[in-house]
Amino acid sequence: MIPTKFSKYFFYLLLIICVITGGLYFFGGKVTTVTGTEVPVYTNLLLIVLCGMVGAAVTLTVLAVIVKLIERFRRSPKYAIRSVLGFFSLAFLMFFCWLCGSVNALPLQEYNGTYNTPCWLRLTDMFIYTTFALIGAAVLLIIGFYIGRKVR
Repeated sequence: MIPTKFSKYFFYLLLIICVITGGLYFFGGKVTTVTGTEVPVYTNLLLIVLCGMVGAAVTLTVLAVIVKLIERFRRSPKYAIRSVLGFFSLAFLMFFCWLCGSVNALPLQEYNGTYNTPCWLRLTDMFIYTTFALIGAAVLLIIGFYIGRKVR
Protein backbone atom coordinates (compact mmCIF):
# COMPACT_ATOMS: atom_id res chain seq x y z
CA MET A 1 0.00 0.00 0.00
CA ILE A 2 2.84 2.42 0.73
CA PRO A 3 4.22 2.50 -2.85
CA THR A 4 0.72 3.15 -4.17
CA LYS A 5 0.18 6.07 -1.80
CA PHE A 6 3.63 7.43 -2.52
CA SER A 7 3.14 7.24 -6.29
CA LYS A 8 -0.28 8.88 -5.98
CA TYR A 9 1.09 11.81 -3.98
CA PHE A 10 4.13 12.07 -6.23
CA PHE A 11 1.83 12.19 -9.27
CA TYR A 12 -0.16 15.01 -7.67
CA LEU A 13 3.05 16.88 -6.88
CA LEU A 14 4.23 16.61 -10.48
CA LEU A 15 0.80 17.64 -11.72
CA ILE A 16 0.84 20.74 -9.51
CA ILE A 17 4.34 21.63 -10.72
CA CYS A 18 3.23 21.25 -14.34
CA VAL A 19 0.08 23.33 -13.84
CA ILE A 20 1.98 26.12 -12.08
CA THR A 21 4.75 26.13 -14.70
CA GLY A 22 2.24 26.04 -17.55
CA GLY A 23 0.21 28.84 -15.97
CA LEU A 24 3.29 30.99 -15.54
CA TYR A 25 4.34 30.29 -19.13
CA PHE A 26 0.98 31.04 -20.73
CA PHE A 27 -0.32 33.77 -18.41
CA GLY A 28 2.89 35.21 -16.93
CA GLY A 29 3.25 37.96 -19.46
CA LYS A 30 5.42 38.55 -22.47
CA VAL A 31 8.51 40.53 -23.23
CA THR A 32 8.93 42.38 -26.50
CA THR A 33 12.32 41.89 -28.12
CA VAL A 34 14.24 44.53 -30.04
CA THR A 35 12.67 43.39 -33.30
CA GLY A 36 9.13 43.53 -31.91
CA THR A 37 8.60 39.80 -31.36
CA GLU A 38 6.72 38.86 -28.19
CA VAL A 39 8.32 36.09 -26.12
CA PRO A 40 6.84 34.55 -22.93
CA VAL A 41 8.68 35.62 -19.78
CA TYR A 42 8.91 32.16 -18.21
CA THR A 43 10.26 30.20 -21.17
CA ASN A 44 13.50 29.37 -19.34
CA LEU A 45 11.59 28.12 -16.29
CA LEU A 46 9.49 25.86 -18.51
CA LEU A 47 12.59 24.45 -20.19
CA ILE A 48 14.34 23.86 -16.86
CA VAL A 49 11.33 22.05 -15.38
CA LEU A 50 10.90 19.87 -18.48
CA CYS A 51 14.61 19.02 -18.66
CA GLY A 52 14.56 18.17 -14.95
CA MET A 53 11.58 15.86 -15.38
CA VAL A 54 13.11 14.12 -18.38
CA GLY A 55 16.42 13.74 -16.53
CA ALA A 56 14.66 12.33 -13.47
CA ALA A 57 12.66 9.91 -15.62
CA VAL A 58 15.78 8.66 -17.38
CA THR A 59 17.68 8.31 -14.09
CA LEU A 60 14.85 6.42 -12.40
CA THR A 61 14.44 4.16 -15.43
CA VAL A 62 18.12 3.23 -15.44
CA LEU A 63 18.07 2.64 -11.68
CA ALA A 64 14.95 0.46 -11.99
CA VAL A 65 16.61 -1.62 -14.70
CA ILE A 66 19.73 -2.08 -12.57
CA VAL A 67 17.72 -3.05 -9.47
CA LYS A 68 15.59 -5.47 -11.49
CA LEU A 69 18.72 -6.96 -13.07
CA ILE A 70 20.32 -7.57 -9.68
CA GLU A 71 17.09 -9.00 -8.27
CA ARG A 72 16.60 -11.37 -11.18
CA PHE A 73 20.27 -12.33 -11.30
CA ARG A 74 19.91 -13.75 -7.79
CA ARG A 75 17.08 -16.00 -8.96
CA SER A 76 18.30 -16.99 -12.41
CA PRO A 77 21.12 -15.50 -14.50
CA LYS A 78 19.37 -16.60 -17.71
CA TYR A 79 16.28 -14.50 -16.99
CA ALA A 80 18.43 -11.61 -15.83
CA ILE A 81 19.98 -11.29 -19.27
CA ARG A 82 16.55 -11.51 -20.92
CA SER A 83 15.19 -8.74 -18.71
CA VAL A 84 17.71 -6.17 -19.93
CA LEU A 85 17.43 -7.14 -23.58
CA GLY A 86 14.65 -4.60 -24.12
CA PHE A 87 16.66 -1.86 -22.43
CA PHE A 88 19.70 -2.49 -24.60
CA SER A 89 17.51 -2.71 -27.72
CA LEU A 90 16.12 0.73 -26.92
CA ALA A 91 19.63 2.07 -26.29
CA PHE A 92 20.79 0.67 -29.65
CA LEU A 93 17.76 2.22 -31.40
CA MET A 94 18.49 5.58 -29.81
CA PHE A 95 22.16 5.39 -30.82
CA PHE A 96 21.19 4.50 -34.40
CA CYS A 97 18.70 7.38 -34.48
CA TRP A 98 21.40 9.70 -33.13
CA LEU A 99 23.66 8.68 -36.03
CA CYS A 100 20.82 9.47 -38.47
CA GLY A 101 20.40 12.97 -37.03
CA SER A 102 21.38 16.07 -38.96
CA VAL A 103 24.27 18.32 -37.92
CA ASN A 104 23.29 21.25 -40.14
CA ALA A 105 22.49 24.42 -38.21
CA LEU A 106 18.92 25.66 -38.53
CA PRO A 107 18.40 29.12 -40.05
CA LEU A 108 16.40 30.58 -37.16
CA GLN A 109 15.57 34.26 -37.15
CA GLU A 110 16.28 36.23 -34.00
CA TYR A 111 17.92 33.27 -32.23
CA ASN A 112 21.48 33.59 -30.99
CA GLY A 113 21.35 30.84 -28.38
CA THR A 114 23.71 27.97 -27.79
CA TYR A 115 21.32 25.15 -28.75
CA ASN A 116 21.71 25.43 -32.53
CA THR A 117 24.86 23.31 -32.46
CA PRO A 118 25.42 19.89 -34.07
CA CYS A 119 25.22 18.01 -30.74
CA TRP A 120 21.85 19.49 -29.74
CA LEU A 121 20.49 19.16 -33.27
CA ARG A 122 21.42 15.47 -33.37
CA LEU A 123 19.95 14.92 -29.92
CA THR A 124 16.65 16.50 -30.98
CA ASP A 125 16.57 14.44 -34.17
CA MET A 126 17.35 11.32 -32.13
CA PHE A 127 14.30 11.85 -29.91
CA ILE A 128 12.05 12.55 -32.91
CA TYR A 129 13.26 9.51 -34.90
CA THR A 130 13.09 7.24 -31.84
CA THR A 131 9.52 8.35 -31.20
CA PHE A 132 8.59 7.64 -34.83
CA ALA A 133 10.26 4.22 -34.68
CA LEU A 134 8.53 3.25 -31.42
CA ILE A 135 5.12 4.40 -32.66
CA GLY A 136 5.66 2.47 -35.90
CA ALA A 137 6.71 -0.63 -33.97
CA ALA A 138 3.66 -0.35 -31.70
CA VAL A 139 1.31 -0.08 -34.70
CA LEU A 140 2.97 -3.03 -36.45
CA LEU A 141 2.80 -5.14 -33.28
CA ILE A 142 -0.88 -4.30 -32.79
CA ILE A 143 -1.64 -5.30 -36.37
CA GLY A 144 0.54 -8.41 -36.10
CA PHE A 145 -1.08 -9.61 -32.88
CA TYR A 146 -4.54 -8.93 -34.30
CA ILE A 147 -3.77 -10.99 -37.41
CA GLY A 148 -2.12 -13.69 -35.30
CA ARG A 149 -5.20 -13.95 -33.11
CA LYS A 150 -7.50 -14.20 -36.15
CA VAL A 151 -5.36 -16.93 -37.77
CA ARG A 152 -5.44 -19.16 -34.68
